[in-house]
Amino acid sequence: MASRLTSLLRSRRGRGDDDDTLTLPVTIMGDEKRSIKLGRCRKPSSSSLVKYILGVGGAALMIFHHGKNKGPPRLRAMTRTYLRHQDQDWHKWSRHDFRAQFQCSHHLSAGTKSVPTLEYWQTLRDVYNSEVDSSFRFDDPVPPTQGYTLNENGAPPYYAKLSPGKGRGLFASRNIQEGELVDGIEGGTKSDMIFTTIDAMRRYLLALPAPMACDVLEWTYTQKIVKGGPPVLVVVSDISSLMNDAWDDDDPNVMPKDKTSSMLLYATRDIKKDEEILMSYGVFPGSIW
Repeated sequence: MASRLTSLLRSRRGRGDDDDTLTLPVTIMGDEKRSIKLGRCRKPSSSSLVKYILGVGGAALMIFHHGKNKGPPRLRAMTRTYLRHQDQDWHKWSRHDFRAQFQCSHHLSAGTKSVPTLEYWQTLRDVYNSEVDSSFRFDDPVPPTQGYTLNENGAPPYYAKLSPGKGRGLFASRNIQEGELVDGIEGGTKSDMIFTTIDAMRRYLLALPAPMACDVLEWTYTQKIVKGGPPVLVVVSDISSLMNDAWDDDDPNVMPKDKTSSMLLYATRDIKKDEEILMSYGVFPGSIW
């Protein structure tokens, strides 16, 4: 993971924007407009811009025809990309601004949210490759609907389902013993989407359908991937993002052994099969955005 972060920083050094950096003199990409095919950058001619607008207009009509927030994810992403170039103030948007733009309060309070499908996770990853880091490969053999490769036994000992009163959550797939590693790999997993600048995160959010963008805003956390290195924004593109915070009368049953290993969560007591796995969000560093 350290070599991946170093590669990200080197490949983006000196490419242009005056964005809000995370104490790093790097950017993700220049301010060129995008063609309809995600991931391809070019400076538009007048004719190509007309084609782009017509293409997005057609996509918008198709989406409208299929209903709100329906239709192929990539078509919805195209309309979001078009929005990005109509409101140049997006470079200054805060998390609150994005939540207001995407009407996240409605999405997050909706009782109809389902557990993300394989297609859902794949869309998040495809957009990350096209908008942020085209070189990264999500090549973990464990599908994101099961998590990631935790150890020689495969996926972590949990599964995702709806949690009463909390939305989506994670539950023990077997009995877990106190002190057992439940979640996390030193240096991060192959599902981690790393954002070295705030502008990179903004671009990513604007390329997603609104409900997905709202989810990403909730799942984003700050982490130092390399010991002693700068903090970066991280989103995990698998079900481990669904782990809930312990609140009210609940106590966390997984926690790091110390603050320097906050990516590794161990069982604080025996956890029974089908019991919800809860952590404390307070173990993560304060948000940098």
